[in-house]
Amino acid sequence: MMPETIIPCGDDALRVVTGQTDLRYGIATSLQGNPTWTEVIVGRESVTVQFNPLHLPVQEAVASLSAALTSPNRIERVGQPPLVLSLFTDGDHAPDLSACAAANHCSENELIDRIVSSELVVDMIGFAPGFAYIAGVDPTLSGERLAHPRQKTPAGSIGFIKGFLGVYALEGPGGWPIIGHTDFALFDKNAENPVILSPGRKIILKRA
Repeated sequence: MMPETIIPCGDDALRVVTGQTDLRYGIATSLQGNPTWTEVIVGRESVTVQFNPLHLPVQEAVASLSAALTSPNRIERVGQPPLVLSLFTDGDHAPDLSACAAANHCSENELIDRIVSSELVVDMIGFAPGFAYIAGVDPTLSGERLAHPRQKTPAGSIGFIKGFLGVYALEGPGGWPIIGHTDFALFDKNAENPVILSPGRKIILKRA
């Protein structure tokens, strides 16, 4: 296992770069329970933590983070059960499905079969509140962003770009080709943590 590297990011943040990207999820989970960090963000190849520099000098923050990373109690993997999401692909629920299937020289059903049979996991949250990048999609499938992004993409829309699905927790603009929709509520504004999906969680898509 390659050791993690800590990189300062300005005066109030530190970035942990790990040689094994799947460890990001466990690292983030263990750090989220520490009040030292005001925010913990999982990136594509790193975990970034923010802190209050008025209460904690950078040198002490680095020392605290280093200690957390070497702790024998550090969580290495996330134990959340897989989340099953219904997948609707009819009519307006999948406006770009036909084009995506044609680009891959297969039928719509075959494209969806290859996607739902992939080992899917939430890679990170970003772009918009609750928007989930889901990794693990069959790498032989090709897909690119729309040439002209939509001004409004409905909440629950599931987009596809090579290697990834993009799940819109809220309505908003977006450039992902939409190949389906889920009716699962992915954002709960009344909850302490309104974002339902979290990095490291496995996803199972079930045809509706």
